[in-house]
Amino acid sequence: MNHFAKIKEALIYIDNHLAEPVDYEFLAQRFHFSPYYFHRMFSIIVGKTITAHIRDRRLEYACVLLSSTNNKVIDVGLDCGYNSAQSFTRAFKNAYGFFPNEYRKNGLAPSIITVDEIIMKFTNRLKGGIILNPKIIEQNSLIIAGVSGDGNSTGEVWSAFEKLHSEQPLVNRISDNGYEIRVYEGETSTVHVGFAVSDKHVSAPYILYELPPSRYASFDVYVAKGYESENNAMDEWLKTNREGYTQKLLGNAYYCVEYYDERFNGDDTGSIVEIWVPIEKS
Repeated sequence: MNHFAKIKEALIYIDNHLAEPVDYEFLAQRFHFSPYYFHRMFSIIVGKTITAHIRDRRLEYACVLLSSTNNKVIDVGLDCGYNSAQSFTRAFKNAYGFFPNEYRKNGLAPSIITVDEIIMKFTNRLKGGIILNPKIIEQNSLIIAGVSGDGNSTGEVWSAFEKLHSEQPLVNRISDNGYEIRVYEGETSTVHVGFAVSDKHVSAPYILYELPPSRYASFDVYVAKGYESENNAMDEWLKTNREGYTQKLLGNAYYCVEYYDERFNGDDTGSIVEIWVPIEKS
């Protein structure tokens, strides 16, 4: 099941279990994510945290029950996950400015966005396959042990690294997350691919590539929805934000880092690659 499908299934699960205690750790385990990445992906796609979404969803469905049934207010609250009339009434008033019985008396009609519409709203925020609101992150220095080669033959470079690592595993790798450093010099580019290692003690023919501590604009790129268009999209963001940030060079060359963690799954619909563009204050 791809990442989009998992988030959609999680959204459906939430809607079907509003009366039950549900949190992001439970959902992450149920849909086979680490809690960190599940919470992060959910927030990106839905536009709010899991806790906020569950709260809003419970109140939205409470509106439905208030407008379409004669159920007591306390029963509506219990059906939507609240353990007392007081907690339900307080949450409802904070959200809508009405008490539940006032909402019912005024004959207000609820409007609830469907799960499919939530997913559609997210895909409409993509330009090609990239979200144009990057996170600004700080990274310490990195040592990447791997293989270097022609930027026009990236697949071959990765294949060479995978073959090398199968024969001589990197015992000092920090994780199994992959890095691709792409360096642009004029009309040509080179790539270095591999794993981050804790120190420089690696055997030949591994090549070490070091990145200094840097600030990056981190873009989430959805591979199946326009991976080839990310350069133009990132250039547009840099142009729009030129009064705040400029692209930082490595020596005299432009570069970027592609980061492959557990969210990457080849050409799968929900497969994500992070693109890090080094930046500095203008």
